[in-house]
Amino acid sequence: MNLKTLLTRQSVIVADGATGTYFSALSGQNVRFCEKANLSDPETIRKIYSNYLQAGASLLRTNTFSANSFSLGVSHDELALILRSGYELACSCAGEKAVVCADVSAVYDTSLSQDMIEEEYRFLIDTFLSCGAETFLFETLPDLNTVLPAIDYLLSQRPTAEVITSFTVLPDRHTRSGLSLDSLLTQIEENKEKLLMTGLNCGCGATQLFKSSLPFFSYIQENTDLYTMILPNAGYPTVENGRTVFTSSPEYFAQQTAQFAAYGIRVLGGCCGTEPAHIRCLSGILRQSPPLRQKTITYQKPVSAKADFATQLTENKFLIAAELDPPNTSDLSKLIAAAKELKEAGTDIITISDSPLGHARMDSILCSAKIRREAGIETLPHLCCRDKNLNALRSSLLGAHSEGIRAVLAVTGDHIAETDRTIVKPVFNVDSTRLMQLINSLNEDIFRDSPIAIGGAFDPAPKKRSYSLSRLDKKCHNGLRFVLTQPVFSQDAIPSLDEARQKGAKVLVGLMPIVSYRNACFMKNEVPGMTIPDELVARFDPDMTKEEAVAVGISITCELASLLRPHADGFYFITPFNRASVISTILHKIR
Repeated sequence: MNLKTLLTRQSVIVADGATGTYFSALSGQNVRFCEKANLSDPETIRKIYSNYLQAGASLLRTNTFSANSFSLGVSHDELALILRSGYELACSCAGEKAVVCADVSAVYDTSLSQDMIEEEYRFLIDTFLSCGAETFLFETLPDLNTVLPAIDYLLSQRPTAEVITSFTVLPDRHTRSGLSLDSLLTQIEENKEKLLMTGLNCGCGATQLFKSSLPFFSYIQENTDLYTMILPNAGYPTVENGRTVFTSSPEYFAQQTAQFAAYGIRVLGGCCGTEPAHIRCLSGILRQSPPLRQKTITYQKPVSAKADFATQLTENKFLIAAELDPPNTSDLSKLIAAAKELKEAGTDIITISDSPLGHARMDSILCSAKIRREAGIETLPHLCCRDKNLNALRSSLLGAHSEGIRAVLAVTGDHIAETDRTIVKPVFNVDSTRLMQLINSLNEDIFRDSPIAIGGAFDPAPKKRSYSLSRLDKKCHNGLRFVLTQPVFSQDAIPSLDEARQKGAKVLVGLMPIVSYRNACFMKNEVPGMTIPDELVARFDPDMTKEEAVAVGISITCELASLLRPHADGFYFITPFNRASVISTILHKIR
């Protein structure tokens, strides 16, 4: 029996509860051993399946939630045995009484390449398909894009496969990756033909989910043909004697969860902390009071307004950005003076780097906010992922928005020097693409009346062309509007710049004036990613005066600006040593 058949027979389907936490309660073992118990303790797993069936469940999830080679630290040979045993045990218990879902969670690890992740998904899917699986549940997801390659592969191998996706949403109506429900709805609507059912699980209890998710379900029901599912936790956990315990009573969980049936949600069950007692109570309530869909909520996704900076880009104004490095002290007087000088010279926006090279400097957002207030010019703080987790990044963005900042450059961030790592630890909770996703999500939700324009970095060097353009595709998909490029010192970058513009991103080409022979040699030999032609270095002489060297650097930059202007939507000047006078001179010459 497949899920479509079961949906025609039952108005509301009761799913099982949490295998992991129930396994821990039965066996006394840590929940991380749960999937391996398919081989080491199959009788306990069989007992779990059977107890949920006896409690009234007619939809079983295989005990394979964390079953991938990275999470379990096993070979593919052992992983295949774990997957097959989990599926076969569930099927032997379910018989014709219940539908069995092949359960797959998000395979996500910042140390893994996308190719490695997709290869792992293909292995999981191939193994389940070899067992005869028809219904697949991709659950506890942070967003749909995480598993789209896996879903596409599954449907290419078995077009009739039933695909369910379930997302984890926190009480603030955002997923674990910071994606808003509105952004999630867009992803689902764009891929609705691939899915049979979608829903929410984990993250919080039924009461919180009830408050936050009804608009989500309403929009799905009004704009797609997808069935819907809800699997809340048994309230919030607490730790007792070193074990995680959920204290919500089965009766309370069942009463709160049963409310969803009146809103057309077709599958109700449980996630973390829910045991057969919870499912038995839920099944009993639904049997005593057969649900009739009586309640609806009309929900329209908000339409985002355009930010000022984004409007200028859209209107094809040739923009001038100038970068200043924040100080390593608390004194901003020199930087504010430099910003005022750059404004007078015609700069449109000041960009503030975020602790470049991993060396601590004043916070880029606080610095940007003060410059914006006191110099009267728009600011573009760089925000890197090296030093902040997802919560801290979100907090910084909320603070930036409250200060009137409407443009952010999202970057992964330079790595911390090897010698500093014993005392300074990098975070990298997300990379720049996922940070853009977070900003885009906030734009569609909290910032929808005045969104933040999302910028990113782009390296147009010929040897990095393919990689950079591939990354740009992903960034554009996550809301990127413009890029600031690495400094360009030759026409070799022009093909990359042209192709980047064709992808829809506005390109502000990086120009960095060289101010001395020593400066040229240092950047050519010691600054990662910097490519300076020998002929440019040769235009400087170690015996030049300071003024002569600066004049040569200004002349080179003006020549590059003339060469690159047809291939740019603006210029991004990296101010040498915060010497605003150099950039001011260049701007007066090129204008």
